[in-house]
Amino acid sequence: DNRDSMEGVKQFIGNWFNTEKSVESEEEKMEKEDDVEVSAETATEAVEESQTNSEVCKFYLENKCRFGDQCRNRHEGDPETVDMKDSMKNKAIKNEQEIKSEKKPPMKTAADVIKRIQWDQMFPKEYFVIGYLDRFLGVVEENFTTFSWENLASVDYDVLAIPQHRIQYFKYKTEKVWDKTERKDVMFGSTGSKVGIMEFMEE
Repeated sequence: DNRDSMEGVKQFIGNWFNTEKSVESEEEKMEKEDDVEVSAETATEAVEESQTNSEVCKFYLENKCRFGDQCRNRHEGDPETVDMKDSMKNKAIKNEQEIKSEKKPPMKTAADVIKRIQWDQMFPKEYFVIGYLDRFLGVVEENFTTFSWENLASVDYDVLAIPQHRIQYFKYKTEKVWDKTERKDVMFGSTGSKVGIMEFMEE
């Protein structure tokens, strides 16, 4: 009888120990699950906070973001359906068109003015003055008839001849009718002058 009693006590103690162990395991499991849930919530909150303080994701707007809800940047607005290459191409075409529209019209050259004064009988050469750039003196003015317009290599050293790119402006009497720096061209009206040279000379 004593032996049976001892066996019963051992069995009772074993069952109680296993029950307690099982309860502890369940509690530890629940605590771990709670920790995982808290960690997930913390991570989600961190992502949301990061997105709040960040810029809008440009890849999302282009419908190309690979990170989804875990992206560090905000996903706001409607993603574009237009391909990025097409968008860049259209932008480049627009910029090129704007540049062309802003491009200034070509201006007649000093050589064109010289030829017109030389060969147009309506222009009294003695009334035209040339302002040219001297290497040592700066801009110097001389009467048109003072210059030789032959090839520079063929003129004598005592003849006034200058490279045409040094000419800065032409004057009719005291008023400029062509100025390279100011893009003024009354002689031909190539830069949009509203006054023609004949009208200008009559004033």
